[in-house]
Amino acid sequence: MRRNFTLILWLAAVALMLLYVLLQLPQRHWNSSITAAMPGTTTPWQNQLMQQNSSSHHLSLLLTGQPLPQLRQAAVQLQQQTLPGLSWYQPGALMQQLQQQYQQHQALLASPTALTQLQSGQYQQLVDAAWQRLLSPAPMLAEALQYDPLLLTQQYIEQQAPFSALQPRQAWFESNESAAILLHASLSIDPFDRTDAGKLAAALEHQLQQLQHQEPELQLARSGVLFHAVNAADNASFEMQFYGGLSLVAILLLLGVSFYSIKPLLLAAVVLGCATLSGLAALLILVPQPHVLALVFATTLIGIAIDYSFHGMLAANKGQRYFLAMLPSLALGLLTTLLGYLTLTVLPFALLNQVAIFMCAGLTAAFISVWLLFPYWLAPQSLHNNASLLHCCEQISGRYNNTSALKVWSGALVLATLVCLLLLNQARFVDDVRLFNQSPASLLAQEQQVRSLGSQQWDSRFIVVLADNAEQVLQQEQQLLPLLKHWQQRGWLKGWQALSQQLPSVQLQDQLQQQLQLAYQSEPVQQYLSQLQLAAPAPRPERLQPDNFNSVLLQQLFSLQQHSASVILLSGVNIPDTERAQLNSMAQIHWLDPIADTNQVLAQLRSQLSHWLLLALAVTLLILLWRRGIKAACAITLMLLIAVGGALLLSQLLQQQLNIFNLVAALLVLALALDYGVFFTARLSSADVYQAVLLSAVTSCLAFGLLSFSQTPAVASFGFTVFCGVALAALLAPLLTVISVKESDKHGTL
Repeated sequence: MRRNFTLILWLAAVALMLLYVLLQLPQRHWNSSITAAMPGTTTPWQNQLMQQNSSSHHLSLLLTGQPLPQLRQAAVQLQQQTLPGLSWYQPGALMQQLQQQYQQHQALLASPTALTQLQSGQYQQLVDAAWQRLLSPAPMLAEALQYDPLLLTQQYIEQQAPFSALQPRQAWFESNESAAILLHASLSIDPFDRTDAGKLAAALEHQLQQLQHQEPELQLARSGVLFHAVNAADNASFEMQFYGGLSLVAILLLLGVSFYSIKPLLLAAVVLGCATLSGLAALLILVPQPHVLALVFATTLIGIAIDYSFHGMLAANKGQRYFLAMLPSLALGLLTTLLGYLTLTVLPFALLNQVAIFMCAGLTAAFISVWLLFPYWLAPQSLHNNASLLHCCEQISGRYNNTSALKVWSGALVLATLVCLLLLNQARFVDDVRLFNQSPASLLAQEQQVRSLGSQQWDSRFIVVLADNAEQVLQQEQQLLPLLKHWQQRGWLKGWQALSQQLPSVQLQDQLQQQLQLAYQSEPVQQYLSQLQLAAPAPRPERLQPDNFNSVLLQQLFSLQQHSASVILLSGVNIPDTERAQLNSMAQIHWLDPIADTNQVLAQLRSQLSHWLLLALAVTLLILLWRRGIKAACAITLMLLIAVGGALLLSQLLQQQLNIFNLVAALLVLALALDYGVFFTARLSSADVYQAVLLSAVTSCLAFGLLSFSQTPAVASFGFTVFCGVALAALLAPLLTVISVKESDKHGTL
């Protein structure tokens, strides 16, 4: 009666979880951002800065392959089709707006050369430059002579570096030399929101395909986070469905071949369904924005949860007494696996935390389902084992049992020692954040083509200037400019883009006004003004500031909780470390290298995970000493060392390097191999255990081996290591019946 009540409660809990998942899934945002998958690497202000950075909300399209007139028609046709969430930049309007702002604030801006001449009293050079500009046929700003007779603002505008070889037009940039048009657009949606970003990318891709169908010679190149994020999300979704579905089909076929009955298929499907539902519900409850990569890793739940089904079926088929005898070993296997995954929750790594949550909840649900459902729904002797498979398992089990214990002990000791020594000598770890995602080569080539032609090859490294307000930020930037120019002159820096290049600080504007008033009193300038019949202008009361200035470069200015910050973009960076150290002597100037910083954190996490792996091995040894005795504990430990070390060694040979995901996989191998060891040292029939472990190992190898073909390097590394470890553990575990003292005879009869 009590068991029936427990079963009803469990079925009710499953129904509630199903209802919750069905209600939550349509409205839940699944993250596909690479940065969201990465571990936390920065201080709070850096995290806030990265969150406010809108660079991911831009995209560019490069049109080539046709003469300019045809390219212009294609660009017009493309921009005329409205897409929700996307707006095209109007470079001509932005340039005109900037010029109008400068015109309204003439005499507040001057080039560095003009400022130096003013400060050193070289007034004649200023007059000569003004005459030269007056005699030029090029148009001037309106009322320039009235407000700025030395034409400093006019010269300042003309000395501004052009965007690139591309010339700005009203709605795009174009190049006459190479017949190319570059379109820029901004996004009002999150490019990492798989639903909205996917719809926008699909609609835009449809437009581009239509355009290319009409103009076969037209060549299009794409650039922007949107394309990479959507590709990563689609790839993760495909792998989750494909690999998970393929694993499930293979497992169901294996069950059908093994038992010739539909009942095992239904029982396994129920267990996997409950496990998946529980893992998903736990993830949705505990994580506001789960990552799609976590679900790719979580497909491995199939390979582990099905193990419980195999052991439960074979035990329940022999009767209630045998099932109850098997249950403690199954619980011990669950405990060791949960300990392995719980280790991942202590690491400051959101992706691994989410995988651990999913797997812990799913495996616990799988165990409960087997415990409650199998004795209730599976009558003794109701399953008919495949006679050939059972005979094969008995033959293999007999051959293992007939092996000399001395040879096994000596071979295991030598092999474990050799594997550990080779691993210590050969292992080379690489901590690279790019393992999280790999965009297609074609998309990367298009990205490079757009960035190269548009002169937007900004480095991933940049400089951040912090201050109490925007004015102080601009002052700090101006103090930094001489160092940047020095680096450029030495060939260590190709270029940079800073807000202060377009917007001088109020302090500098005040100084300019003071210097101009002195210049207007000098003899060369007085003579110049007299010749033009002009009066010396009065000091201008207004100032150009961020709140009355509109420029694309304002996107590099950020308002943080306690600071204002600006980002100085760099290109062609080859600065020696000794030179870069000069930044440390400047207050509130920070050199940021997100990739290097993340790689450093990955290295720290890898070190922590290595320690946790060793600790898990030590705890495992203590548990085994308690539950199985010293001889069995030592035997299982040797098997674990060979399986885990061998898996890492094979991964090193194939990949030529190891990474943190190989260690995550090693932790899982430890848990799975321990499962096999627990069952082969339990009071169970050797043939039945070998059949269950064989089926479990085959399904696990399928689930994890398929992941080794993933397009995401991190997932592939994880899958291959687990595949190798499970295969080695399955081959070695039966020898535990030879080199360990079991609690029953070698055939394990109860």
